[in-house]
Order: sequence, then structure tokens, then C-alpha cells
Amino acid sequence: MVSPIADTRREAILSASLQLLDASGVEGISMASIAQATGLSRPAIYQYFSSRENILGELLINDMADLSNEIDRIVSAEQEPMEQVRLWIHYSLAHMASKEHRVVREISVKNLREEQRGELMAMHGYFLTSLISPLKELGIEDPSSQVSLIFAAITSAAERIDSGKPFISEAAALEKFVIAGVDAAL
Repeated sequence: MVSPIADTRREAILSASLQLLDASGVEGISMASIAQATGLSRPAIYQYFSSRENILGELLINDMADLSNEIDRIVSAEQEPMEQVRLWIHYSLAHMASKEHRVVREISVKNLREEQRGELMAMHGYFLTSLISPLKELGIEDPSSQVSLIFAAITSAAERIDSGKPFISEAAALEKFVIAGVDAAL
């Protein structure tokens, strides 16, 4: 069992790393800068995370877990498949276009340890499968392909929002685009 102090310190390290990432990018994160930001010694940081890459991976994994958990909660509360698709689209876009996710996106998958890459890929796959069920219920023959295309459209819309396009108009255009694609695939 992990002690409450250990949990608090791990969270402080991750929180400080996220703030450093926001302020200075990936290059601004080092064990020394994290130690300075948390008030912990460098050896203390190493008690909780074996490397900077381990911390970066944890930030990505936490972000993906938060997204997956919230999407599951939101989509499962709705019974109508097309409304589940709409909710999935809008929540995914809101998450991907958020400042917090934008900061985490700076972390390259290349920065991760192999086991973290595998865990992140599995979590990403799980996140995408939460859209497969409503698409199957609607009668889509190849929901996996449709999910990949929808996710690509969401990623594109999030990038457009990052570049200054208004969220509301991008979300509306994305929904029209995706729903038209779903209707065409039926």
C-alpha cells in the first residue's frame, strides 16, 4: 500500500512537471527543475520516478485515462446511439482543444519508455472503442475505419482551434461533417 505522503509527493511532482511543461516546453523539464519547483531533492524525485521520461509518460497516460474515463461516463449516460456519437465528438474535441491537453501534446511519444508507449497505445485504443458500439448500433458496417476517420477529423479541428479558429464554429462544422459521414455510411 502506498502511503498518503508518497501519493502527495507523486502528485506534486506531476503537477510541477505539468507547470514546467506549460512554461518551458519539454526541454524545460529536468529532474533538477522539478526538484526546484517542488522543494524536494533530486534523489527524492528519483524515489518516485526513475527518469524524466517516466514523468513525461505518466503525464500522457494520466491525460489519456482522464479522457477515457470521462468519455465512458458521458456516453454511457445516453441511450440514443447518434446522441452518443455527438457527445463523443464534442467531448473529445473539448478535451483535445483544452489548454491542459495542448500542453501535454508537446510530449513526444519518442520521449516515452517502451512499456509506457505500449500502455498509452492500449489506452488510446480503448478510448476509440467507446465509439464503436454506438456506430455498430447505428448499422455501420466497418465501425473501426469510421472511428479512425472521426478521430482524424477531431484532431484536425483541435489543431484549427489551436491556430485561433473559434471553438463553437469548429465544433459545429465538425459535428455536421461527422454526422454526414455516418449517415453516408449507413
